Amino acid sequence: MLLCLSSSPAPFANARASQLVRSVCKQTQEQFGYNYRQCVKSLWKDIPIRSATNLKDLDIAVLKLAAANAAQTKATFEKALNATDKNANGTTAIKQCVDSYDFALGAFVFAVRGVNDGDKSVTEILTQAQDDLVRCQRALASVEAPLPMPVSRTNFWVLLYRDVAFLVTSQLFNIQKKI
Repeated sequence: MLLCLSSSPAPFANARASQLVRSVCKQTQEQFGYNYRQCVKSLWKDIPIRSATNLKDLDIAVLKLAAANAAQTKATFEKALNATDKNANGTTAIKQCVDSYDFALGAFVFAVRGVNDGDKSVTEILTQAQDDLVRCQRALASVEAPLPMPVSRTNFWVLLYRDVAFLVTSQLFNIQKKI
């Protein structure tokens, strides 16, 4: 029996992404320029996203994924800040990134509650989160501080998930206005 279990394909290994995820990733590609396949692949890995059957569930799942990635990136910047001489080149940029990710994390947590409550200010807070994340990137670029690969990667995912959530939230509240 163990042989049969080990030779069977892993659950969801060949599962195709839902029409909802494919549609959102297509729109994200068109609106923000992300790679469609990369979007689908990254979203489809998340079980709550895979389980989403409507825009609200998808939005909440994406926002939670964004929050988790923002928390991870913030922790990495905090570790770098604690390990850096306070007068070293780039310290101000790293501090900006800690602050930016702190705000973004709070924004994503707020957005989850806001989507649940139908609070239309969620799109505004997601725009502010985007602005803060860009502030971090600019601060690092101004001192030519390269991002370590894990931070660069999670930073990319946070931005992608923020953009997907913004798009889904906008659609969700636009649909609710018409009802």
